[in-house]
Amino acid sequence: MSEIILDLSGVGFDYPGVKVIDELDLRVAKGELVVCVGPSGCGKSTLLSLLAGHLQPTRGTVERKGASRTIYQDGGLFPWLTVRQNIEQGLPRDAPVDSRAKKVADWLEITRLAEFAGSYPHQLSGGMRQRVELARALAAETDILLLDEPFSALDYQTRTRMRRELVATLAERPRTVVFVTHDIEEAVMIADRVLVLGARPTSVRKILDLPGDRSRTPASPGVAEAEQAILEELGLS
Repeated sequence: MSEIILDLSGVGFDYPGVKVIDELDLRVAKGELVVCVGPSGCGKSTLLSLLAGHLQPTRGTVERKGASRTIYQDGGLFPWLTVRQNIEQGLPRDAPVDSRAKKVADWLEITRLAEFAGSYPHQLSGGMRQRVELARALAAETDILLLDEPFSALDYQTRTRMRRELVATLAERPRTVVFVTHDIEEAVMIADRVLVLGARPTSVRKILDLPGDRSRTPASPGVAEAEQAILEELGLS
């Protein structure tokens, strides 16, 4: 069995007067891409904050092996820095000076942003800004990548391209990934496993293993069945 990188056991989290998560168990293996779906307000973003260590559980335990980086749906690029400079901000602080330029150049190539290296965020499309955000997060060389609906503000075609960018980038530079989305199609297209979360206080209601690799289409084996199973679990079918 692959090494377990994230291990949540009996996790609960409460805000004052509100039980958000209760009795949640989750184990994520090294290199795995796990996608979480669930009703709006069920605690998906809170779960990512627990995984990142930004919040501590009220009950249960969270064990994490390695450093993590989080990408949020509203992004976090520095508007006064160029694409190249934004990506460089993601590099480890102790990265040798003589290797920094090469590392940034590598990520510019991987995410197809080389020709826009000198551009500023306001000069880029939404999809390109998301690619810069992804490159900056991956340049940090953290073991774990946590994605909080990073493509939700994009149009359908751009979201589809960004999924492919993510899958291609992870093939080039593997990471352990937990991805939160409200888009069921998105979940079944890219995930190794999909976790269906229940209404608040949330817990894992269903786990689906997706067949094949991450380069799926709607016609790929098991995709339609997985999407239907998720819709039924969420009471949407």
